[in-house]
Amino acid sequence: MFSIKDKRDSIVKMKELKLNYFPLDSYEVDDIEGIKRFVDNNPAKEYILRSANKAKGDFYFVHNLDEIKEKLPNFENDVTIGVSYNEFKEDLILVGDIIVHKDFSSQSVDLTARDDIEATHRNIYENPKYNIHADIEDDRLWKIPGMSKVMKYIADHELYNVIIEFSVYDMKLGVNKENVVISELRTTY
Repeated sequence: MFSIKDKRDSIVKMKELKLNYFPLDSYEVDDIEGIKRFVDNNPAKEYILRSANKAKGDFYFVHNLDEIKEKLPNFENDVTIGVSYNEFKEDLILVGDIIVHKDFSSQSVDLTARDDIEATHRNIYENPKYNIHADIEDDRLWKIPGMSKVMKYIADHELYNVIIEFSVYDMKLGVNKENVVISELRTTY
């Protein structure tokens, strides 16, 4: 089992495990050259800036390096920058948080998710379509669109006992071109 204390740790672990995610990295707010390299290496219509050290911290959607520079003073020390998922909202099947609890004798799942075009990781708890605590064999889980892809992804990467922010798309996206895209891993925050 590993421990993740913030978004920076999450990014490092996602890369280490070779998970599928939209291009993303973290930088000190004054590392303009690093941020410029990220933008140059990952051309996109939109990027998302988020606080690297706070859960539910500030975030901004921006379109270019000038807009990024304008928003950097709003962050304390570190910032994450990633390619935005907004361009692919119409291809979304499911977005949520999941943890598969696994021990020697059983597996259970805690899932909060939505499947509408307005679903984000920030609003899934406001009005979740799916809010389930169940045994892994519960039919309710397997009837959710995209759930078999998420569960296969978790099993293939042995992502048990960790909270996973995920999205499932009807097309292959992300750095590994897969249907399941991981946004964040959480353990201790």
